[in-house]
Order: sequence, then C-alpha cells, then structure tokens
Amino acid sequence: MSLKIPAIPQISFFLRTTKPFHSATAAQEFLHLILSCGEPYRPFKYGNSEPLKKFFDERALDDVVATWLGGKNYSQDILEREYRQGQLMMKGRAPSKVNYFISWRNWTDKILFNCICVNISKEFLKKDEIELHKFIEFCDNTVRMFHPVHAEIYDYTDSIICTSTDNALIPDDLSVRCPALKWRTYFGPPYIDLLGRENILNAPCWKVEEVGDTIVLQLTESVFKEIPQEIRQRVVDYFELNVDVQIRSNLGSGFIFRPYSASDYYSKSKKLVPNFPIHELFGKDLDKKKYPKMI
Repeated sequence: MSLKIPAIPQISFFLRTTKPFHSATAAQEFLHLILSCGEPYRPFKYGNSEPLKKFFDERALDDVVATWLGGKNYSQDILEREYRQGQLMMKGRAPSKVNYFISWRNWTDKILFNCICVNISKEFLKKDEIELHKFIEFCDNTVRMFHPVHAEIYDYTDSIICTSTDNALIPDDLSVRCPALKWRTYFGPPYIDLLGRENILNAPCWKVEEVGDTIVLQLTESVFKEIPQEIRQRVVDYFELNVDVQIRSNLGSGFIFRPYSASDYYSKSKKLVPNFPIHELFGKDLDKKKYPKMI
C-alpha cells in the first residue's frame, strides 16, 4: 500500500549543512535573523516536540537557545567533548503561519546533515509579491549564515504519494544523498566541485546566481506555477551530458538528480555523490575510540 502525505498549501525552504549546529552562537545568530525579518517571521510558540507549549519571548531568548542545544545551555566545552543532539520547533501565527524545524547532532551512527526547514503560507506569499521577495531574501541570508552543501525552495502544496516509507522522506544519509531539482536549488561547494562551476553557471534555466559560497539554479520565474517537466528534464540532461564520459557509461542515466516524484524508483547505488566535509559535523574532542562506529 502506498503512503500518502496530505497536501499542505505552503512554500518550503530546506537547508542541509555539515557546519556545526552544536553552538549557542549558531542558535543566537539564526534567532536574530528571524527577528530582523519582522512580525510575519516571529514565532509564537516553541519546543522540541509537538505539542509546542512554550511561548516565544524575544526578550528572553536563553531558553530558546537552550532548546536548540538539546535542553539546557551546555558550555561549548561540553558540546565539543560529549555526544549531544538537539531539535527545535517553532510556530508562528496567521497570516504567514511560518514554522521552523532545526535538527542536529555532534555525533552520529548514521551520517546525516544538520538541517533547517522553514515553511510559510503559500497564500500569504501569493497575495503580495514583496513578501515573496522578502522570503527569498531570508532564505538567501540563511544560506550565507550556514554555508549549506545543498538547499532548496519549493511549493509543497501537492500531495506526495510514496510506494514505501523509505521513499516518504528525502534521504539525508550523506552516502546516498542525491537531490531532486526543485524550483530554486542552492548548490554548495561539494556540488560545485562535483558538477563544475562553469557548468552550473551556464545551466539552461530561468535564472542562475551566486549566493554566498553557493550557486543557485531557479528553474522558472514563479514558484506558484507548476514547473513543466520538459524544463526540469532539460536541466537534468544538460548536467548528465557534461560529466565525465566514463562516469556516464558506468552509471547509465538518472545518476545525478533524484526523480522529482517521491514514488519514482531510483538506485541508491548508482549515484554520483559529492565528497562531503563530514568531519565538520562532529565535536572536536569526542571520544572516537569509545564510539568508533559513529565516526
């Protein structure tokens, strides 16, 4: 039986990075960025799991930072030498209905990205073009702040039908990470090295620009209109034709980008995956001898 994720009328931003999140400074900088964007971006409640019960007060951010850090304001020394993980969820109110999800580990038994996900009402952005530009600017500034390996903005309105729970979520295991092309895709340094800077800058799409140390492909002008399959396929074909001939012959087709439809099959073994700076994820003083399988 297939799994169906209900339709949600929102625009989503998802950032994946190997830069450390086990830091009060990282939490504070992101919270101040949110507050600098004005009332539509201000959270109303927060916590580390649903239902969110704590009321957000910008005059008292220490507890929000503590939640980001895993439950209390651990010292940086502890965060560097003890195994910790954190999860922060925040929700705003109408009309933006913004919500945030932050997840990190300074260790892992399965190597995953640290991530930030931000969702905002599609109708809120659609009513005012200025608000859409503000949201893109917020996403760009988050990218500049956290130097992702990959990030994306896309319309999450459509239901996603999945053939198995394994396909329900985008794989964030760094050994198989293969992104789908979304409306606005940010390629960080590992993907720039893999695909080639000039190749990305010359991709056949509506806009290409540099944001921080990423290069952004924007497939079409409007995030509110469905992206024609031929546009997406043209970009996929372009990149596959511009990699090494030997790689192409060994892997066949469909080896760079995951199919856009989550229900479509893709091989986790025949994929072209960047070399990610995995060491950045870990606490510097963790006992690697005690937990060798985690490193």
